[in-house]
Amino acid sequence: MKKSQFYKDSFSNFHVAILNKILAFLVKEKAKIKKIELSKNDEKRLKESLGGGSLITCNHPTDFDPPSLYCTFRKLNLEFRIMTARDVMFRTPYILRKLLQMGGCFSIDRTKLDRRSLSRSIEILSSRKNLIVFPEGRTYGDTERMLPYQPGPIKIALFSSKKTNLPIKVLPFAIYYSIIGNKQKVVENRLKELELILDLKPRSSSEFQMRLAAIAQSIIEKLEKRENIKAEKKRKWRTEDSRFKSINSRIKNLCQISITNIESKIKIKPNKKDSLSDRIQKAREANDFTRNPKIKKEIEKKVLMLHSLSYLKFDDTFFCNTTYESLEEKLAMLSKELYRFLDKKYIIKTEKKCHLSLGEITELKHLKNTDSSQSQKYEKKLLEKLEKNTAKTLRSLRKNNSTIVPDGW
Repeated sequence: MKKSQFYKDSFSNFHVAILNKILAFLVKEKAKIKKIELSKNDEKRLKESLGGGSLITCNHPTDFDPPSLYCTFRKLNLEFRIMTARDVMFRTPYILRKLLQMGGCFSIDRTKLDRRSLSRSIEILSSRKNLIVFPEGRTYGDTERMLPYQPGPIKIALFSSKKTNLPIKVLPFAIYYSIIGNKQKVVENRLKELELILDLKPRSSSEFQMRLAAIAQSIIEKLEKRENIKAEKKRKWRTEDSRFKSINSRIKNLCQISITNIESKIKIKPNKKDSLSDRIQKAREANDFTRNPKIKKEIEKKVLMLHSLSYLKFDDTFFCNTTYESLEEKLAMLSKELYRFLDKKYIIKTEKKCHLSLGEITELKHLKNTDSSQSQKYEKKLLEKLEKNTAKTLRSLRKNNSTIVPDGW
């Protein structure tokens, strides 16, 4: 398989039906997403807006967002195409990858400007078909916040508008996951499980911040030891805030040292402009072509660890009106890394409900007779509007479906 492989889409109703059943099974049984909720009003708005081809966008906190959207839209008997990460397609088993392609998925290389993917996207919208994209470009495991949107989807819509001389509708979806059942019990069980594995002294359930800090600190220490990072001297903390600031600093240091070690091992040079997330993504894609199975497995484990930890932060906003959903996600991240460190398989246990909501629908039209500077400002303005629109919808979902951890718990 070539590094520059492009996976093209097609759409066969027979194969779409098979793929939909597989994805529905994975969503329900593996991801434990027992219900996907979209209001009747949003269903109506969605159907009314897809007649002439539309760009559908969505935030992307987890790996199960695309399957959840896919199953929801297929249930409504909608036809669409989905832009999918090339490295994800590459790592997918051959038969399932072919099903994904025949189910409407095509690839994009996230490490560079992918002209074939851009061309295919414009072709889809220009032929009045529907395209689903995830503008954040990567997952991050936290449904209560968003990463900055990348400009690609706006450019695609504007190029398509220029080609057809027609406006392109943009449908911004937000996705949020809430816990099903007794939320306090779910989080308490997660805390107890981690404390048992780490052999930590059980604390009162009302000290959840101290318990979370002890768990995070213990796991970070194990990962630092694996990277030969000198252990921090044990000390008493005046406040929990100072303790979490120290944990954040250690996570950042661990990520920087680990990614540098990985780049050295697989012999890739980072670009000075690359963020940590960019470096992690490039390292993972480069590792796909590592020939030594043992080294490949070792690096894959470390890259996945970096992917989780690079987004794990304990800031002031986390402890202000913390929801059970946010707390469970932090614990899930830590659980994954602990199980990965112990070479054990991590199994999702928390049952959740997926909430989908459609924000304000807008129409994008290419501006004629504008210079490069004006076009860039216009694109930036549209991108900011799309991002704010999605963030507003996400906040509404959070408000209506999450539960704030009460004081004294």
